[in-house]
Amino acid sequence: MSIFSINDNSNYTSILSQAKANKESKENSKISFANAFLKQNASKLNEIQNANSQTLARSEVLNSTNTTNTSNNTNFSISSKTNSPNYDISSEFKNSIYTLKYKQVDLSTDTAYGYSVDKDGYMGSDFNKAAGLPEDFKIHKSTLDEIKKAAENEPYIADMKQYFGVSEYYTNIDMAETIKQYYNLFSNALGQSFPNDKTSFSEADINSMPKGYAINGIKSMDFNDPSNRMNITHLRDFSNSLISNVYKTPEQAKEADEIWLDSGYIIKGLSSETLGLSLEEIKNVSKGEDWQFNPDMSVYPQNEDGSYSKETLFMSFLKSQGGQPVESPKTTLNPKVEAYNRAMAKESFSGPAIHLDSIMTGKSDFKSFFRYWAERGIAEGDLYMYENNIPKESAMGNWALDAEIKQALANGWKAKPSTIDSYADSIMDRLNNLIGQTRV
Repeated sequence: MSIFSINDNSNYTSILSQAKANKESKENSKISFANAFLKQNASKLNEIQNANSQTLARSEVLNSTNTTNTSNNTNFSISSKTNSPNYDISSEFKNSIYTLKYKQVDLSTDTAYGYSVDKDGYMGSDFNKAAGLPEDFKIHKSTLDEIKKAAENEPYIADMKQYFGVSEYYTNIDMAETIKQYYNLFSNALGQSFPNDKTSFSEADINSMPKGYAINGIKSMDFNDPSNRMNITHLRDFSNSLISNVYKTPEQAKEADEIWLDSGYIIKGLSSETLGLSLEEIKNVSKGEDWQFNPDMSVYPQNEDGSYSKETLFMSFLKSQGGQPVESPKTTLNPKVEAYNRAMAKESFSGPAIHLDSIMTGKSDFKSFFRYWAERGIAEGDLYMYENNIPKESAMGNWALDAEIKQALANGWKAKPSTIDSYADSIMDRLNNLIGQTRV
């Protein structure tokens, strides 16, 4: 039974009236505070609301068509619903607080690959510092995503993942080190033609650049060194790589490739690479097979005058390297893949190779090195043609000559020592002539 008498409800009515009055007072107080808050911060809310579309905050508070009504009302109305003094504005008010609290802060709290990402999707200053990039150089997160995609979908790696039944070949890719090594080499190449502080490049600038570059100092697999981690990762290390030769003309670039070919492919750091720094490559940097490194170039727009940014040229450089990761202790493989690669490394061996720098500095004698390996079968076809005075141009598509060489080798033909020495001397003569024109 009620504590109030059924026949005497005066006290009950009085209590209800007081409760209603208290509630209205509380609601009016809330509205007054909200109105005062919104009046004080309206411009700030609008500023923040328009500053960043990538935010957790909701923008209904100030964007509603029924929001403002200040001409006939001294209160800053929150919405048409607030015509009632008892309207509960708590949800809208909370949104206003949320907007003011979160939209004014630095929204670089998003992270990717262990580094901050700004509101537009570009990697933060912590990434630039780790990657050795200039403070104002912009790398978009989508570029790093594309490196990961290309790394995981390279055909051999895709086959390996399918074979082992794993979803990822790499358990981690050191993106900062990858960008760092590539950027250093890119800067070294660009520095052969322009000042380091140049940040925009016209088509005339690009067309004036060399037709090819020789790189020395690249480290890679070497099965003669069991401690070489790259025998397992199959990656390359560019950390000490530099441009050693600049091929300014197409003829120089072609001669470099032909000497490398005629040497039996044993001279490392000689062949010509464009490094993506040609106008054709730059214009087609985002094109390729689905599995390849095809960066989104909308985040690296051309300048208003039609010139290209340094970032755009760097994307083309990355494209020329396949966008592949580089060697780093922080780049790790799936355990199943690593175990397999480790076992295969024990059964593998490296072919002959001699570095261009070693030849040029006199640390290695090309003639002795070539003779040793020629006696063990390298460049047999070239030596056969050289000994028999057959122009190498005649070998292209010449199936009869190919059959002749194979038959001679099957019959036990061996190049004379004098042929080997003369052939090696001819290569060194051409090499010295080329290096004299192109050495950095």
